[in-house]
Amino acid sequence: MKNRVLSVPLRIVPAALSFAMMITGFAAPLAAASDASTSNSSSVYDSASAPGHITAQSVTIKTEVLPSSKLMPSSVDVSSLLQKFRDISHFATGDLSKDTAFALNIVSWQMPHGGFYKDMEKQYAAPWDGVTARSGWKDPSGVELGTFDNDATTSEIRFLTDMYVKTGNPVFKESVRKAVDFILVSQYPSGGWPQVYPKRSNYSDAVTYNDNAMVQTMLLLDDITQRKHGFDNDILSNQERSKLRTALEKGISYTLKAQIVNNGVPTVWCAQHDPLTYEPLPGRAYELASKSGSESVAITAFLMSLPQTPEIERAAKGALKWFDTVREDGTKYNRQGPVYFEPDAGSVIWYRFYNVNEDVPFYADRDGKKYMNILEISEERRHGYSWAGSYARNLLKLASEQGYYELSKPLPE
Repeated sequence: MKNRVLSVPLRIVPAALSFAMMITGFAAPLAAASDASTSNSSSVYDSASAPGHITAQSVTIKTEVLPSSKLMPSSVDVSSLLQKFRDISHFATGDLSKDTAFALNIVSWQMPHGGFYKDMEKQYAAPWDGVTARSGWKDPSGVELGTFDNDATTSEIRFLTDMYVKTGNPVFKESVRKAVDFILVSQYPSGGWPQVYPKRSNYSDAVTYNDNAMVQTMLLLDDITQRKHGFDNDILSNQERSKLRTALEKGISYTLKAQIVNNGVPTVWCAQHDPLTYEPLPGRAYELASKSGSESVAITAFLMSLPQTPEIERAAKGALKWFDTVREDGTKYNRQGPVYFEPDAGSVIWYRFYNVNEDVPFYADRDGKKYMNILEISEERRHGYSWAGSYARNLLKLASEQGYYELSKPLPE
């Protein structure tokens, strides 16, 4: 890694943006009520039947008609960057009978508070037996925790909604509504979402952008409230969508306030932030408070996908400028070594972590200490974590090609 010395020290300036009310300017008008919707006939599967004995019934699925009025157009089409967060292929096979049985199993694993646990594909192959733990985490009082980590809960909502549309089974509709309640109750008053709910009493209680958890939650709410990407139906009432819209607005407001500002210049975000003060927080021992070169990509893309108020545009373009400024052209990162960084004319990288108050990258180990040379951390951490990558290449490329942001120089090819 190259040595970096800044001649002028930078200091963190707490974000003092007051945007609580500005978001409402881009809120979409509510669609027509479901009783004014068109109807499509489908089949419903009896949830009381065993997976191998599914009984078809007649059902009507309401597809809501969108109003003719439209939102202010987004400045940048970043769908290619956000679409991966809508992917449910790890659940869906395309075989309706198998997918219906799998979806019924998922419903059985849902916890009383409405949330789900992560990485449950193997467990979902069979219905919950009523005894096995439904979560790998519990709060201090023994309550099983739901999570947004590793696509959890948001993916279940998307898959179960898709199965409701295909089958009309009200069990799926009710499960989605319970999961939506989990999203609403787990949100902090300030607008951020933790990694888990109820509280785990550790870093998971921080507002969590790590592994794109909060971005996926906000993107889901955006899809639901705008009735797009599978949510143009009666899975939720207008009242429920209105609550989700308010939650989304609060989430966006939190994100704008949490953006790290150095000497009055907006930069990017940490993977975790304090729910009250918005300050960057550490996660696991080797995830120190920092500017994140990885998680900040999806945050920026999501902001760019929204109608561009002055505040949102300032935040997104500030982040783009930061990515453009700190990018390291002509370097390739090799995660497994033995040479971790080597010259490569066609490559560009960003580091996973940068100091909060200056643009100096660093590494960390399980001892919780900061290191400036990757060879100083253990081999287990060198190979077991992504310390750099071409994280923002496609983000900058899209922003440049669509005229949203002018690059300081062309990206390597």
